Amino acid sequence: MQTGHAQRALEIYKQNYTKTGHHDADLIQQIGLSLLDQGFRSTDPEIQLLTIYGAGIATNEKVLYILENGLNNPVPQIQLIALNFLAQYHNDRADEALNKAMSSPFLVIRLEAALHLAEKKYPTIVGQLESLFAKLDEELMPLLPQLFALVGNPSAVKVLKKMLNHSNEQVRIEAILSCAEHGRDDLLSHIRTLATQHGPAQQEACAYALGALKDEKSIPRLEALSISTNSSVRLAALAALYQLGKKESQKRIEQMATKSRDLFAINALADIPGSEPILYELMQSKIQAVKFNAALALLEQKDPHCVKTLLDVLIKDSRDLTFVKSFSPGQGLYAWKIIPSSRQNHNDNPVLLEVSLKMRETVLQKMLDLPEQDFLNIAHTLFEVQQNDLIPILVELLENLQTPAAIKLLKLHQQKAGAPLIRNYCNLALYRLKEKGPYGNNLREWIAKTHDIDFIKFRTLIPWEMREGGSQHQLTPEETSRLLIESFDAFLKTQDDEGIEVLLEAIHKGNPKNKYALAGLLMRASQ
Repeated sequence: MQTGHAQRALEIYKQNYTKTGHHDADLIQQIGLSLLDQGFRSTDPEIQLLTIYGAGIATNEKVLYILENGLNNPVPQIQLIALNFLAQYHNDRADEALNKAMSSPFLVIRLEAALHLAEKKYPTIVGQLESLFAKLDEELMPLLPQLFALVGNPSAVKVLKKMLNHSNEQVRIEAILSCAEHGRDDLLSHIRTLATQHGPAQQEACAYALGALKDEKSIPRLEALSISTNSSVRLAALAALYQLGKKESQKRIEQMATKSRDLFAINALADIPGSEPILYELMQSKIQAVKFNAALALLEQKDPHCVKTLLDVLIKDSRDLTFVKSFSPGQGLYAWKIIPSSRQNHNDNPVLLEVSLKMRETVLQKMLDLPEQDFLNIAHTLFEVQQNDLIPILVELLENLQTPAAIKLLKLHQQKAGAPLIRNYCNLALYRLKEKGPYGNNLREWIAKTHDIDFIKFRTLIPWEMREGGSQHQLTPEETSRLLIESFDAFLKTQDDEGIEVLLEAIHKGNPKNKYALAGLLMRASQ
């Protein structure tokens, strides 16, 4: 293997396995490491990408040098992938690599590295963030306040305090919102002062922060802002007053939602129990965005009345809808906008399409909190219409549910004709649940039939400032690729010798480029 004769090495290993009847963990690890090292030395960008991915999923410090070298790759995407995998390690060597990435010629790499170092509270990160901030174009400066708030040490808070008085209004607004997100009530006095200044966007951000930080001293100021002529300021102040116990503000929020069809107000009702009748009424609207945002608000309240409307979100049809999060000027309020014909209009913007898919996945995850039968009906519908982009997350949710009815549904669609992706995802879930049946054999047969397919393909990386629910992001394979990786991973976790043999066979006889990603799994198998 080390002399480049991979095929012959795998043949000899197979003979050894046949002779001894068991796998040799040390040899398997050496085979995986040798394959990754070969990929590491390749000049083919696709092989480099697959090798970085393989090194990342190996979760083995022996391949750290591959990830470190990935930061020097001329392709920014490969640098980003290496960076995200390095961030998952908790040792000085990986942290030092992240630190070096702060010197990358690509701004997106420096920003991503800054995020990870801020999360790790790296000793020198505050000074590095200050240096980066000084070099940024003015329109990018608002990206950094949240990182100082994330670090949260005295030096970072001192800088954050300065940002609350920055000459750039967007920097001030982001600093205010970052204080709210990270619970920095020690800076409340500064936010109170800013709330008295002019500028509707800043006033809105302050109102949102004062409510989030539960600042009862600011109730008089919030009451003054609640009669502002600016609708976003008014709504943010009313929502803050509601959070502070002034329940009478609910009626005024409901009026904004019903009379003005204000999408931000409709979304604000998600946090107000008792607003369901208003949301039911809004769901009857002929305005698509009104109907959709009302259904999302009901979903947050775990109300099953939202199901019919939200199925139109989950199921792609000829309208080809994309869902885009829209923020108010002060960034404290949001609503979802709907864009039709997304592939036609935004095919050159894969990030937008990926954000929309992530939103639909999140909606499906939240539907798990509805009554079980409602969720199972949704799952059955998605299986029937073969909504393949949601099948991986749907099967994972059913698997986690683990109820007799969920398992029955998986078994039903494991036999679905004309839907190989659905069949095999259900096979995978049932195999992982250790249900009796041919599920492991079915997966092995499917893998054997796909040896020659070039299908280790990946979804688009989303910039960290656009990610929902935290900053962590790992490169995710597309549907079929993900099924392959997860199937092998399931075999390895159950110490399935036949599964390991299928993995070796896929490396030996499958698509030559796939083997560099699969080598990472091979290394995991031997740990």
